[in-house]
Amino acid sequence: YLLALIALCTSFSGCKGKENAKTSPGSQTEQKVLRPAIEKERALAFLRGIQAGDTAKMYEAANLTAEIVSDSREKLIHQGQNKLTDLQRKEYEHALRISGDIDFLSKKMKKIITKTANLQIIKAVDKEMDGAAGKAEHTVKVVFTTKDAAVIDKTGKVVKEMTLHLVQISRTVNGRLIHEFSFDSRDFDKMADKEFEVVSYF
Repeated sequence: YLLALIALCTSFSGCKGKENAKTSPGSQTEQKVLRPAIEKERALAFLRGIQAGDTAKMYEAANLTAEIVSDSREKLIHQGQNKLTDLQRKEYEHALRISGDIDFLSKKMKKIITKTANLQIIKAVDKEMDGAAGKAEHTVKVVFTTKDAAVIDKTGKVVKEMTLHLVQISRTVNGRLIHEFSFDSRDFDKMADKEFEVVSYF
């Protein structure tokens, strides 16, 4: 009788384990649903850093520090001495690339993302990417509040509302998750030629 009771209890706990296993994927799915919302705030913080001409805010949104950049540069200069693995090299290159992107975008994009423009991320899509912790593509709506502070497209019209596409790639550098924000090179070339994705004009 005692053996039968033990067998019954074991069977019951096994079923509970299976139930828990079934619910855990649901919680993982929930986390995936929540992640774009979290990343949207980070992406907006990066764009607002561009708006304000504040590279410190851009660094903060990227979760990057000057110390990480300096250390990454030093490690890459002395790769042989530091015996870097391919993964470590990619991580350090990622940190340096983000630093370069911040310097570049803070100068070039402030003419497009003007200080009084309203910014909103209307879509965030998670993408799979080899060797990265994550990739997201953000569709950003830019609304210019006044004609004086708006951009003019190649036809000479004053833009009231347009969309941009911001790419985010996240990788770890020494266990710290660092976020790279950039614009697709083709999109950037179009913006440089004043070919904006215009939604409406003034």
